[in-house]
Amino acid sequence: MRFGFTLFCYLIFSVAFSSPALSAKQEFESRPGEWVVRIKTSKIEGAFERVARRLEKMVSMKQAVVIRKSMTSPEFATLILRGVDASSAKVALNRDPEVMYAEPNYLFHALGRMDSNPDDAQFGSLWGLQNVGQADASGQTGTAGSDIHVTPIWAAGITGSRSIRVAVIDTGIDGVHPDLSVNVDVKNGFDFVNQTEGGADDHNHGTHCAGTIGAVANNGIGVAGVNWNVTMIPIKFLDSRGSGTLENAVQSIQYATRLKVDIMSNSWGGGPFTQSLHDAISDAKKAGILFVAAAGNDSNNNDARATYPAGYEIDNVLSVAATDNRDRLAGFSNYGARTVHVAAPGVKILSTLKGGGYGAMSGTSMATPHVAGIAALLLSADSNLGYAELKDLIIRSSDPVRALSRKVASRGRVNVYNAIHRIFPETQGPDSSQWKDVSFPIESVHPYENGKISKFEVKVPGAKYLRVVFDRIDTEAGYDFVEVKQTRGEVVDSASGVHQAYVSDYVEGEEAEVLIRADSSVNKWGFKVSKVQAIY
Repeated sequence: MRFGFTLFCYLIFSVAFSSPALSAKQEFESRPGEWVVRIKTSKIEGAFERVARRLEKMVSMKQAVVIRKSMTSPEFATLILRGVDASSAKVALNRDPEVMYAEPNYLFHALGRMDSNPDDAQFGSLWGLQNVGQADASGQTGTAGSDIHVTPIWAAGITGSRSIRVAVIDTGIDGVHPDLSVNVDVKNGFDFVNQTEGGADDHNHGTHCAGTIGAVANNGIGVAGVNWNVTMIPIKFLDSRGSGTLENAVQSIQYATRLKVDIMSNSWGGGPFTQSLHDAISDAKKAGILFVAAAGNDSNNNDARATYPAGYEIDNVLSVAATDNRDRLAGFSNYGARTVHVAAPGVKILSTLKGGGYGAMSGTSMATPHVAGIAALLLSADSNLGYAELKDLIIRSSDPVRALSRKVASRGRVNVYNAIHRIFPETQGPDSSQWKDVSFPIESVHPYENGKISKFEVKVPGAKYLRVVFDRIDTEAGYDFVEVKQTRGEVVDSASGVHQAYVSDYVEGEEAEVLIRADSSVNKWGFKVSKVQAIY
């Protein structure tokens, strides 16, 4: 069995314990022969040794088990098994009278990727913080106002506080970066990959996330973070390739909980539901800590198939999707009207890199530190806010955005100005109880053609609103798109990747247009529609 955690500038993770949303055939990368074990608490002393002896007796092999005790909890250890196949180990461990549960030592990965054309190190390039319609690193012109609205908050004198502590659980942070050093607590940082203090970054991903949360402002160089003043603690469990284990993910969260941080920023994922990771996040909740997590980069509906750790339905988890500089859901971003809570800038985001550098990255990894940064800024203004109030405030204050109305629970993009001032915009739209089914079969050719835009007209005479119900969508994720447009040309919905029973956002009037827009390579099945829905 193989499995891994990923960075969410391009990152994801999921496990099957009791989660019905996951396919039984789904396989995840793990460290061969390694099992993360939680012992029952009645007799901890010597329990792991007794479990090991019983396993060795089962396979008639001495020294078949190596015990690696947890650095953060006496109830946990990782058992390294030799000569025991995975299925037998799973059964034996989970039936052992002293074992609460045992799980493969899954791997996780960073959810971000470096863009090939890094941007200038100037505030004017930070469209996620202030979007005046400037182009991003790819040259795409933005839509003014499609940002987190933080500059008026700074103008009011709210720029953060070093008393607010954010654990950046990632690849580490370059603690001597000239744009970060005064806001990084290296003393309390830790590297669970190499079991050393400090949490230095040998990848780039964690340093990039840290720059968005808290790069120093008004110092004449580089970029600015959401917070000009904050304390970021580097907790490294992802290695130089951006990958890490379940064992170290759990230890990282437990360590941050023990430090009593205010917020955990988690731009990583991958793998299935695991009880150990669930328990670690639950313990963080009991400690009053907000757990901000990247929704993932698979163009996946997380309501239908969960992505972890963002998919753990624990009250302190705040799941984040990514938007571009036109307030559109990023083509790679996961979404979910129920389980993905908010959306934030995550495409071509300029930030800090290790070695004193700067560069642009894209992913839900980049959206997550915007939200973690907002949470820290809100706490600096009102330290009495608990994790539940913080989460609710960030969700309810989001700006309504049509393109996001059915993609995230907040129905929009985060807005820190609204959150500070307790402004909760109302969303507008048709009454959902009034939709009527109308038979209207249309579908693309299967497979669809590369390098072509195919158009299909929809008309329901007398309709005030229309929406399209797709039986199936199957396109190359992030490259080929199915779109629903108003007849005047405005795209109201766009989907990429694989979806079942996908209901589009609505158009106004009795006419709409469905398009499949394909690039020049890698075609897939296409789409099929049996019906549309109308309100008359």
